[in-house]
Amino acid sequence: MASGRVDEPQDRHLPESLDDSLGFLIADSGRFVRRSLYARIARHGIRGGAWFMLRVLWQRDDVTQRELAQSLGLMEPSVQEMLRAMERDGLVTRQRDKHDRRKMRIRLTERARGLEHELMGIARDVNSLMLSDLGAAEETLLKLLLRKVRATLAADAEAFNATLSDELVPGAHAVAGRPAQKRSRGA
Repeated sequence: MASGRVDEPQDRHLPESLDDSLGFLIADSGRFVRRSLYARIARHGIRGGAWFMLRVLWQRDDVTQRELAQSLGLMEPSVQEMLRAMERDGLVTRQRDKHDRRKMRIRLTERARGLEHELMGIARDVNSLMLSDLGAAEETLLKLLLRKVRATLAADAEAFNATLSDELVPGAHAVAGRPAQKRSRGA
């Protein structure tokens, strides 16, 4: 055992069954959490994609589009599309920043503020349902382990992106999340 951990499995092969794959279990569980939550909030005219943006804005209203994208770990074009839909739905307003016209500031409408209590209640209900078959110690352990997995993968993604950035041609730009094309060595 290289790391010295007693509880570390000797062979960490990819399981044949999807139901034994940690990645699949996490992704599939996330899919069902979203299904359960989104079905309930849709009754209030809220699109699933708007949910996490509302959560951020309820905690900190009047942010720039870039700040919102960064807090959610999303690309700005994706956030921009969802914000347009949220604006059409009467949930947010988008206005140019008074001091820097390049920035777009996002503010909740009264309608969105008025939905916070009810929608957060729905989220609490879904959270309770999700944890209903777990004891307090199991819940704590599950959260601890998922945070460890997330931290490991976040560090890997950051390192991978740094490596990818180093491989890009200096002065080239990535477009909408796609890496820039390398220059041909020929000419």
